[in-house]
Amino acid sequence: MTLLRLLQGLPVWRLLFSTGYWGGLAWLGYYCLWSVSLRHATAAIKEVRRTSRFADGTPLLRRFSPFPTLDAKLVSAVIFYNGLMDGSDPVHRLLLVDIHSTMQATALCILVSSRSSSSSSLSLIVPTIWNIFNQFYGAAFVYPLYLLFESVSRGFDTLRPVDNSRVSGALLVSALLGSLLPFTFLFPAFIPCSVARKQRAIALYRFAPIIFALLQWVGEHLPLEALSVGVHPDSAPYVAAGLAAAVGHFYALGGAIAAARQPRGGEIRRSHIGYDFRRLYLPSATPPPSVIAALPQAAHTFLQYDIWILLAAFVPYAFLLLAPVVSMSFWIVIPCLLSATVALGPGAVLAFAYALRWHLS
Repeated sequence: MTLLRLLQGLPVWRLLFSTGYWGGLAWLGYYCLWSVSLRHATAAIKEVRRTSRFADGTPLLRRFSPFPTLDAKLVSAVIFYNGLMDGSDPVHRLLLVDIHSTMQATALCILVSSRSSSSSSLSLIVPTIWNIFNQFYGAAFVYPLYLLFESVSRGFDTLRPVDNSRVSGALLVSALLGSLLPFTFLFPAFIPCSVARKQRAIALYRFAPIIFALLQWVGEHLPLEALSVGVHPDSAPYVAAGLAAAVGHFYALGGAIAAARQPRGGEIRRSHIGYDFRRLYLPSATPPPSVIAALPQAAHTFLQYDIWILLAAFVPYAFLLLAPVVSMSFWIVIPCLLSATVALGPGAVLAFAYALRWHLS
C-alpha cells in the first residue's frame, strides 16, 4: 500500500502524519467537548455547584469517601451524568452503553500494549494513567493523543507479542470481566434506585481504571495459563473486547429502532428511524428547551462528539494496523472499515483490527 510504504520508509513523514492527524483530532475533540458541548450548560453547572441542587430539585451529594479533597474531584462526574441516568429519555441510555462499551474496548487495547512492552507490575501504571486521564478529559481528546503516542513510538511494522503465558491468560480474563465494568455505574439507567445510590455509583466509577489494572494484576498471580490453550494468545483478548463492544453498539442500534416503533402502534417508517438515530448520534446546535434540560443535553452532546471523534481516529489507525498483512487497496479497506464501524462501533473495529493483525501475522 503506497501510503503505508511512505510512512514506513520515511520516519519523519510518519511523525508529521501522526502529529498532524491524531494531534489535530485531539485538539478538535477537546474543543468540541469543552467548548461546543457545554456552551449552553456553563451557567447550569455553576448553579448546581453553588446550590448543591439540580434544576429539577434533585440534591447533589458531595461526600462519597472519607477524603473531602478526593470527593471534590468526583463531583464533576456526578453533575455530568446525573441527568442522563434518570431514565426519562431512553436515547440517553442507548448512547451511554454504546460509548462506554467502546471506551472499555479501547482500555483493553491500551492494557495489552503496555503488557507487551513489559510484564513488570509497575507497567500497569501506564494504562491506568491513560484511562484516568480519559475519565477526566474525555475520550475524544485523550484517545487520539494515545494513538499519536503509539504510532510515533511503536509504528506499525511489527507488534510485540505478550511473551508470558500467565499474563496472556490474565488479559483474556480482564477483557471478559472488564466488559462488565461500565455497568457498575450504568445500572441506575436500567433499574430504579435512590438518588444517593445513583450518584455514588457515578462517583465511584472514577476508580474503574484502578480496578481494571488490579483485575489484571490479580489475574497474573493466578494459574490462568490454561485459558490460552487452543486460542491465539495475542488475539483472544482483542476478540473478547471487540465482541463486548459490538454487543453494546448493537444494543444502541436496536434500541433506536425499537424507539421508532413504540409510540406509533408498532409501525416503523424510515423517517421515524432517522429521527431517533439523529437524536442518538448527531449533535444538535439547538439550545435546550428548559433549564432542566440544559445539563442532560450538554452531556449527551459531549458523548456524541466522543463517538464521532473516535470514529475518525480509529478507522485510519485500524487501516495502518492491517496494511502490513492485507494486500487490498486503500480505497477498498477504508470503506470496509467505515462500514464495519457503522455496524459494530468504533471500539469493536479497533479491537478486531488488532486481533486480525495477529491472526494474519
